[in-house]
Amino acid sequence: MSYSIAKAALIADQLSRLSTQHAHQLAGQASNLAFWMAEAAAAIAVIDDYPARFRRLRDAQVAWVSAKNVRVPHYCPVCQGECEFSPSTPEPPHRIPSQEFSAARAQVRAAAAQLLLRLHRATLLEASELARYVRELDLPIEPEDLRVNADELDQR
Repeated sequence: MSYSIAKAALIADQLSRLSTQHAHQLAGQASNLAFWMAEAAAAIAVIDDYPARFRRLRDAQVAWVSAKNVRVPHYCPVCQGECEFSPSTPEPPHRIPSQEFSAARAQVRAAAAQLLLRLHRATLLEASELARYVRELDLPIEPEDLRVNADELDQR
């Protein structure tokens, strides 16, 4: 698993866990909200920067292999040793499919939205601050998500 995806999964998992805490625990976490939203933004930035980082990595590796005329042996599963057709030029690194990054990005955004909505519904987050995070992180929150029903008011 790539660092970018692992980091996103870790942050998304933590944000989801925070959003399910009891109200008294949630009140304590509200004091660290800026930190957690910065973590979410950093995870998204790492994902968004992956294509450029991968191109640099690939280009540098391919150039070095070419300049040094590097040849590497290959394992043969038949004879369980070095393949008779090796050594050969190593393959360039393989890019992680963009769908995996899209899913990781969506997971972080959804978890951040879940936590922010929980804090807002518990009256621990003002609407203006919620709106700022929604803009900054491009979160999937709709106006209908902000409506509070009677059951939620009883839980406060």
